[in-house]
Amino acid sequence: MEERQWYKGDTHLHTTNSDGVLTKGQLVEACKKKGLDFMIITDHNFNSVEKSYFDGDMLIIQGQEITGEPGHVNVWGKKVPVDPPYVLDTAEDYEKILDLCKKEGATISVNHPFCTQCGFHLDLEAYPFDCVEVWNTIQHSDNMKNRDWWVAQLLKGNRIPAIGGSDFHKEYVNVLSLLASPTTYVNAKSKSEEDILEAMREGRCIVTNSPNSTTIFLHCGNAEIGDTVSLSDNQKLEIKVSDFKKGHTLRVYNNEKLIFETTAQKTSEAYLTAIDIEEEGFVRAEITYKFSPALEKLYTVVESKFLKGAGGEVPEFIWAFTNPIWIEK
Repeated sequence: MEERQWYKGDTHLHTTNSDGVLTKGQLVEACKKKGLDFMIITDHNFNSVEKSYFDGDMLIIQGQEITGEPGHVNVWGKKVPVDPPYVLDTAEDYEKILDLCKKEGATISVNHPFCTQCGFHLDLEAYPFDCVEVWNTIQHSDNMKNRDWWVAQLLKGNRIPAIGGSDFHKEYVNVLSLLASPTTYVNAKSKSEEDILEAMREGRCIVTNSPNSTTIFLHCGNAEIGDTVSLSDNQKLEIKVSDFKKGHTLRVYNNEKLIFETTAQKTSEAYLTAIDIEEEGFVRAEITYKFSPALEKLYTVVESKFLKGAGGEVPEFIWAFTNPIWIEK
């Protein structure tokens, strides 16, 4: 097996070159303080980074968020080969610009597709996306819609990797940091633009609440997240969780089937278990949590204010999740 290492980063960031409040330099320093290994600056319809580079140990990857009324799409690793302003009114407009980006070798991710404020209103399955942003900014109910769509794609056999991005513009309150919430961990051959983006396209990612929060690692023999393993090998799936918080629930799925579930009775630095894989297809894991009644009430008020059409029962939210290991006969 090729030796890899986990790198943590934020895939969706804005500066004063679009609608953020931090300059590029200020944002780089803020991400360093968060302990990230890489960051992708994705200003709206603007190339803030002409070419990926290092600032000390921080890898800054070139990116842009192609932004139009029908939807938002991140382009990573290559400069968008046309200059704004763009015409982004129709499906054909998006197809044209995304085809140009793909020809340049860019990695393309659809952003917050089921956001009630600015979702993706064209046919999601008609575009050459490499990834989908399942988790956008701090956790909210629209992300659960993104998660459900992504899982439905996996069950159809569509191996589209899921990532997270903070969509950071500014901090709103002192007690709740939005930068690097969520954080995407990438299992790459090196900390280079090429290897980080390749690993993301291959689904070698986990997403968690923040840079120093819970992680979930899956192994099946020598296979890791993003790999394919044979069911006939009769190997157990090993699950390793760090910082498993009291009251949080770990669930492991083999396709749509729940094959393992446990709720932490106390916070533990490390939790290990191994289970059998029952079917070909894929296995994945997630950790969820529920608000207390008081927080549910507060959350309902806040979400109804900031998300159009939000309301009703507060869902179980994801604290961390993995991409699949794929299982073949």
